[in-house]
Amino acid sequence: MDAHAKGSASELAQGLVDARARTLALISDLADEQLMGPRLPIANPLLWEIGHVAWFQEKWVLRHRGKAGPIREDADALYDSIAIAHDTRWDLPLPSREETLAYMQKVMNRIIERLGSIDLDREESYFHYLALFHEDMHDEAFTYTRQILGYRFRPV
Repeated sequence: MDAHAKGSASELAQGLVDARARTLALISDLADEQLMGPRLPIANPLLWEIGHVAWFQEKWVLRHRGKAGPIREDADALYDSIAIAHDTRWDLPLPSREETLAYMQKVMNRIIERLGSIDLDREESYFHYLALFHEDMHDEAFTYTRQILGYRFRPV
């Protein structure tokens, strides 16, 4: 890996870490019941959504590009937003908050490790930035969901 690609990989890793910090800050002050919230046609349960963010990163960066096996065997059945109808996301056997956060951390750790060991070519960069921007987009969704539900933001 040349010096330019190494710098880019480092910057990308920092962007991913920053996005994850925002995600965690946006849910850290919520009770477990608030992470599920009421059924709404314009928002997802936040517990499902944070798992989905990690699944998306795992699917496209680790599994698609890295050819790795799934971290959770049930991840596709839980978090694939194409296959899982919006209205059924509250009814899924979602992992607990702790299990979801652990899954998110495993995915992030593997992505950061991968960034340190690959050539960050154009296609590789595409999928990493796709994962980064997808998390940023969901951070916006977390923010408007909090507003819709009247959950004032009180970061811990």
